[in-house]
Amino acid sequence: MKKTCMIAVVFGVGLFAEDKIPAGAREVQPYTYSYTDARGNQWTYRQTPFGVTKWQASDVPAPTMKEQPNPVTVTELGDQVRFERRTPFGQYVWTKKKSEMNGDEKLLLQIAAENK
Repeated sequence: MKKTCMIAVVFGVGLFAEDKIPAGAREVQPYTYSYTDARGNQWTYRQTPFGVTKWQASDVPAPTMKEQPNPVTVTELGDQVRFERRTPFGQYVWTKKKSEMNGDEKLLLQIAAENK
């Protein structure tokens, strides 16, 4: 009985699984392919260790998170810049000289200047 059930499950799953990626599919990432069928529907195929899966963009729900505003407050203090960031553990504050800022801090200063 166990063997019969196991065989039924294995063959049943095999009947529903896509077995190959269609010819003409374009690879967009490793193991991920994009394909447009004859009806004009856009399909995404992914090769997994368990077989090939496919879905349409409409099958994936839209993200529910809203874009967060810049969480860092930047204040210029002459030749220094003060950065403030809220974290779950409280406010994190640091000060840097303009000549010693790294790329991320320079970008934060530029974004703050554009938003004034």
